[in-house]
Amino acid sequence: MYVVNALRLGRITRFAAPLVALLLLLFWLDWRYPLPQPYPDGPATVVTARDGQQLRAFSDDQGVHRYQVTLADVDPFYLTALLDYEDRWFYYHPGVNPLALCRALWQWLAHGRVISGGSTLSMQVARLLDPHERSIPGKLKQIFRAVQLEWHYSKSEILTLYLNLAPFGGNIEGVEAASRRYFNKPAKSLSINQSALLVVLPQKPSHNRPDRYPERAWAMRNKVLRRLADSQLVNAEQLALLSQEPVRLSAPSQPPLAPLLSRRLKRQHPTSHVIRTTLDHDLQQRLSQLLANTKQRLTGKSSAAVLIVDNQQAEVLAYQGSVDFSDDSRFAHVDMIRAIRSPGSTLKPFIYGLGLDLGLIHSQSLMSDIPSDFDGYKPQNLNGRFSGAVSVTKALQHSLNVPAIQLLHRIGAARFEQQLSHAKVQLHHQDANLAVGLGGTGIELIELARLYRALASQGQVQDLSLVENDPRYPRPVFSLLSPAASWITFEMLSQLSAPDRVIPSNRRKIAWKTGTSYGYRDFWSVGVSADYTVAVWVGRPDASPVVGYLGATRAAPLMFDVFDLLPADTHSLPRPAQVEPVQICWPGGLARQDTPDSACHTQLTAYTLNGMTPPTMHSQGSFVTEPGWPAELASWQARNNAPVKQPDHTQIRIAAPRSGQHYYRQQVSAIPLSVSGIGSEQAEAVRWYVNHAPHDSTTLALSEYQGKVVITACVAQQCDQQHIVVHP
Repeated sequence: MYVVNALRLGRITRFAAPLVALLLLLFWLDWRYPLPQPYPDGPATVVTARDGQQLRAFSDDQGVHRYQVTLADVDPFYLTALLDYEDRWFYYHPGVNPLALCRALWQWLAHGRVISGGSTLSMQVARLLDPHERSIPGKLKQIFRAVQLEWHYSKSEILTLYLNLAPFGGNIEGVEAASRRYFNKPAKSLSINQSALLVVLPQKPSHNRPDRYPERAWAMRNKVLRRLADSQLVNAEQLALLSQEPVRLSAPSQPPLAPLLSRRLKRQHPTSHVIRTTLDHDLQQRLSQLLANTKQRLTGKSSAAVLIVDNQQAEVLAYQGSVDFSDDSRFAHVDMIRAIRSPGSTLKPFIYGLGLDLGLIHSQSLMSDIPSDFDGYKPQNLNGRFSGAVSVTKALQHSLNVPAIQLLHRIGAARFEQQLSHAKVQLHHQDANLAVGLGGTGIELIELARLYRALASQGQVQDLSLVENDPRYPRPVFSLLSPAASWITFEMLSQLSAPDRVIPSNRRKIAWKTGTSYGYRDFWSVGVSADYTVAVWVGRPDASPVVGYLGATRAAPLMFDVFDLLPADTHSLPRPAQVEPVQICWPGGLARQDTPDSACHTQLTAYTLNGMTPPTMHSQGSFVTEPGWPAELASWQARNNAPVKQPDHTQIRIAAPRSGQHYYRQQVSAIPLSVSGIGSEQAEAVRWYVNHAPHDSTTLALSEYQGKVVITACVAQQCDQQHIVVHP
């Protein structure tokens, strides 16, 4: 028995020893010659919309375009056809199919040339990862790499590598990039004929390219169809019909969408193959078209930038960093959403919001729009005039400078900036100062949109997400204003009528504010509804001035056009319980019930926080404690014969001329310009613009114009616009 067992052990040892040696050799070879990385020249990054549609594609370091996909992203019939035509035993062999290799060798010996390759899909992937010469040593190397692949990767992973690395002609690799290049559709939507063509194309991609050699491509596609028919994957009737169909291509013709954002994300994620953004593809496409139309109305070198935000999710839905990416004369490659520019008056709402939270004002507090000196800083209104006694609401709606600085001086510039800093809102300047309230700082458009979104988000500021599955999620939330103060600020801004607007396609309540930077270099308009925030910048990226533009006349109309692209809001902004309407009296600013009849010169309904009615402030910010008007305001009004009266809620309108009217210079040499809807004391403050250039007269000489003429009238921040046609 001992002898028998010893003999058996000897036989096992004789057979096992070579096997162990072979395994050790394979381990050593695998360690000594590791598999090459699949993408040695870096990723060919594709930036997509939230639904996977391509926005912009970037090649790898060798200029190759690729769109990385998984098995689930490809049409199932294509996968079935690929395995049937290339490697039926893919899921069963260890990387090499000995029968296929023997058949290929026999055919080569019998015919003197290669009839079939005998390579499995694993071997093809091995050749793509580590190219080799067509020789016996090269084939042995390919076999080793194929076995090595099977050792390190699953079958699904190997098939996925093939889907992403297979050549399809020119600089196109991978079935997804090929499908989009030749058929302008994702690989998940391939037809039977398209699948058959892409199955065979990697065999000789340059020789059979359908865009260059359609007849060859047609013949090779039909060869695949016949093989599929033999395998009963298509029936005889389908084969007859499909074989007659010509090769139809549909190359993409649309320029890249959101190209500047795509460029930025590519730099931020240099190793990513696919970057899926939060952008809505259809909305981005329509916004791009809107900006292309807008370009025709801009002066030379001018550009525009627009950002659309979903307030509920704090996600960017559309991103247009320049007016036209193909127009270098307008600095097309400068992303003005990320440019640091002076915000003009767009920070004013948050001065008033903070004043509400600090108990310094309510929505109808009496403010003094009079010449003032704040420690050497003497702000002026854009029109160079003063209005005297104004309410907080009117001061904000008309973007009056002195009342805003009056309140900021009382709050303290450092405290205001500290509040913004706590909300992680970044301003760009050296020291805290009052000029910040009028645009004496720098800010990015995306930061401004993030700031304004707080008015529809209970005063909460949150980073805006640009990519799906943001790694920062959940993003931190910072409190800027109380829900009550943000709601009151929203309400004040939403009462301002849209300039030069017909009834919008989707009625919605929009709180909006414009801004014009010093020297007429930047023109802003930011609007907030319950569901969306739209931020617009217009100007010249080189910071040269554009005289005749205003935020109200240039940026605001574009902002409302953008809102018309959006679906109707599905949410609302309910009034917080802390907001109480209270009857108040001027000049004291206190509640009507706390004011004697003799001291109630003007009665207004104010929104307050918890019923608080702080008294009126002096110009320098201290509360008025004695009866009557603030001394500085009373003195100015006496000198200017401007008694306080009930604020009106009128809206400027151009009475003549009216849109659609045609004038012939042979018949009329000049036409008068007049407005309605404002008081006589405001008529002198009307500013006229013709074709967006200042016009100092109330008469328009027709000899200077021909064709379409745009006439704009503005008083404070309210404007109206009419379009006429002048003929010879």
